[in-house]
Amino acid sequence: MSSRFPVALVLSIALATPALAQSNVAEGLWSYQARYMIGPIPAGDRGQYCVGPDMSQSSFDQLFNDINSRCRITDSELTPGGYDFTLQCAGGPDGELEGRLQVGADTAVLNATGWTGTASENVPVMLTATAERVSSSC
Repeated sequence: MSSRFPVALVLSIALATPALAQSNVAEGLWSYQARYMIGPIPAGDRGQYCVGPDMSQSSFDQLFNDINSRCRITDSELTPGGYDFTLQCAGGPDGELEGRLQVGADTAVLNATGWTGTASENVPVMLTATAERVSSSC
């Protein structure tokens, strides 16, 4: 997990709905904003992302597993409060995030905490992100 990991997470997941089934994500242009801390260092990112037909038909687990070839969902559950997940990465840098994604019709909110680094020396990671569909086309 690099310092860009949280942004990739937002882009890959915050734009989808129900886990383990086809998502109903609305295709189009989404605007996102992320705030995160890696250790004591605050950072953030914002931008726009086009959701095409392939992404709109993916499950949460598929989207998470596409973030990085070294990262995989190890636990996930669709609850009334959202999609709860554990994402683990191995093979350098290592890390783990536990979080919840809540999705509405044209909005999404992601909150996650975890660590990055090595199993013996790790740095805490905290992430908050939002996404909103701003146009039905890119």
